[in-house]
Amino acid sequence: MPSPRDPAVLEELDRRAAVLERCFDLSRLAGSGDTPAKIRRYYEDSRLGYRLVHSREGAMHMALNPGGTFDRAGYAGQALLVDKRLPAGARDVLELACGNGYNLRLLAERNPETSFVGVDLVAAQVRRARVALAAHERADAVQGDFQSLALHDAGQDCAYVVESLCHATDLPRAFAEIARVLRPGGRLVVIDGWRTAQFDALPAIVREATVAVERAMAVSQGQALPAWKRTGAECGLGVIEELDLTEQIAPNLARLAAIAERFVSRGRLARAARLVAPEALLTNAVAAYLMPLVVQAGGHTYRLLTLERG
Repeated sequence: MPSPRDPAVLEELDRRAAVLERCFDLSRLAGSGDTPAKIRRYYEDSRLGYRLVHSREGAMHMALNPGGTFDRAGYAGQALLVDKRLPAGARDVLELACGNGYNLRLLAERNPETSFVGVDLVAAQVRRARVALAAHERADAVQGDFQSLALHDAGQDCAYVVESLCHATDLPRAFAEIARVLRPGGRLVVIDGWRTAQFDALPAIVREATVAVERAMAVSQGQALPAWKRTGAECGLGVIEELDLTEQIAPNLARLAAIAERFVSRGRLARAARLVAPEALLTNAVAAYLMPLVVQAGGHTYRLLTLERG
């Protein structure tokens, strides 16, 4: 992998940022994702892009491709990793931000004796999740906010969340809610992207591009991994495992960047699209175009963390 300060990576990142500035007003990204309503709107407006570009099967996360070549089968990778980390004999499992139910369905198929419930902000996604779960009588999805869960105290053996805890607008509150609903010794499995430990020391172009990617995906408060872990520990959730998956998402990132390149390199088309397309579809192109280089330059890392309630 290139060095975070590789001149070629920084030069290409600068070039892509300039291309985007000619197509979009990146200053409009400020404030994106800073309320639940804005996060909900982002996902509602992104629906077409997720379905047509990302996954017709309903996956809303990155594929894990350890072989180095993009393969749609990799969309099952996160659910398989969670499955291996479910506590023995788990009776009740919660997915935070379950989206269209892709991961819930896979886990329900593999664990027919376990009760699963998914919570998601977006009503339309909850409806699609319920359709996906129709054959699984012990699995369901409900609309809600993981920062204010309508669930009983100490009722869950495990909670998991894929690429969504980054949307927390109040991270201590989110951790406190998760800790509240977990039984003593219960687990939280998080698969997500974070700013790296060295983020503050990176060149300005890398930091600026990292923030642009976050805001383009409705993440208002990018978290550096060390600080995120401390917040979890303060809320009673200590890290017991950390697995670096960054290289496994590289093929998916490269694929999305190539699609974005074909769009943003046609400046007139991109500018015309601003008049008719939902804002989130356009900002997804911003994120896709910059993300591979942000990762290569050390702005973001993609990992699995298992935390345990004390």
